[in-house]
Amino acid sequence: MIVKDVVSQGYPFVEAIASALPICDEFLISDGYSQDGTYEVIQKIAGLNPKVKIYQSKWPNKKDPTVLADVTNELRPKCRYDYIFSIQANEIIHEKSSPFIKALPSIFPDVETFSFPFTQLLDTYKFAEGFRLRLAKNNPGIVAKGDAWTLGASASFTRNKVLRSLIRPGRFYYYLAKGVEFVHANPGYDYLSRAVYLPNPIFRYWALSPKNFLDKCKRHLELFQMEKFAKSYEGLKLHVDEPHVFWRMGAEFLEHTKDQHYPQAFESIEKKHHPAVMQEFISNPNAKEYYVREELFEKIRNL
Repeated sequence: MIVKDVVSQGYPFVEAIASALPICDEFLISDGYSQDGTYEVIQKIAGLNPKVKIYQSKWPNKKDPTVLADVTNELRPKCRYDYIFSIQANEIIHEKSSPFIKALPSIFPDVETFSFPFTQLLDTYKFAEGFRLRLAKNNPGIVAKGDAWTLGASASFTRNKVLRSLIRPGRFYYYLAKGVEFVHANPGYDYLSRAVYLPNPIFRYWALSPKNFLDKCKRHLELFQMEKFAKSYEGLKLHVDEPHVFWRMGAEFLEHTKDQHYPQAFESIEKKHHPAVMQEFISNPNAKEYYVREELFEKIRNL
C-alpha cells in the first residue's frame, strides 16, 4: 500500500490495513512524507504488528495519475514472499473474503495472476463495479499499471514475450488469439490468469465525507481533465451540508462518468452488508470527516 496525507483526504486506510493483514505474511507501506498525521499513525501500527514494514519515498512532483503507479513500483521490489497482493488506502476486504483470498495459491498453484471483483461506493451507494488484478506470483514482470488501479505486465515483460514468440509461430498465434478473445469475450479464466468471485467483493470507498468528495473531484479535474466533473461540481457544493441529498447526487454523477446505469434496485448496499470494520463509521451520522478509531489499534495488534 502507498499513502500520502490520507487522513486529511478521508481514506479509511487503517481499516484497509486491518482488513488486509490476515492475508499477508508481511505488509509493506510506503509513505510519501505525509504532513497530516498519516505517517505517525502507520508508525504506531508498525509498532503494534511486526508484519508491517514502513518506507518513505518522495513522490514525483507532477500532475499525472501515473505518479501512483511510479511510487507503488518503487516499493514493489521490496516484496520478498512468493505472492504479492496490492491494495489501495480506500479499499476494504470483507472479512468473509480474506480467508478465501489467502487460500487461492493453494487452490490454484499454477495460476500466476488473480483478478477480484470490486464495488465502488459513496457512503452506501454503489456507482460502479468490475474486476481488478490484485494478487500475483512474485514475478518482477508483474507491476502496478496506470494510476495503480491494477497490476499487469511491465513493458519489458511484454516486449520480451512478444519478441520470443516471433520465432515460435504457434506461441505468436496463441498470444494474438488470446488478445482478441480477451477484448471481445473477456474469458474469466486461463491456465495462467483467473478472475475469481469472492464471497463478497472488495469495497472501495471513493470518499467518506461530502468535503472529501469535492476535494477529490477537484483533484480529478486537474489529473484527468474530466469535463463531467466540472459540470456537476458547483451543483454538488450547494448540498455539502445535506448528506442524504449529497450522496445520492454524487453517486448518480459518478455512475454516469463510469457509463454504468444501475436499476433502482441496485443503487444501495445496506450497512449490515458492508465489511464489519466499516459499519460503525458509515453508521455514525455525526462523522463529518475521517477519524482513526482507537479500538482498531488493539485489533491490528492481533492480526
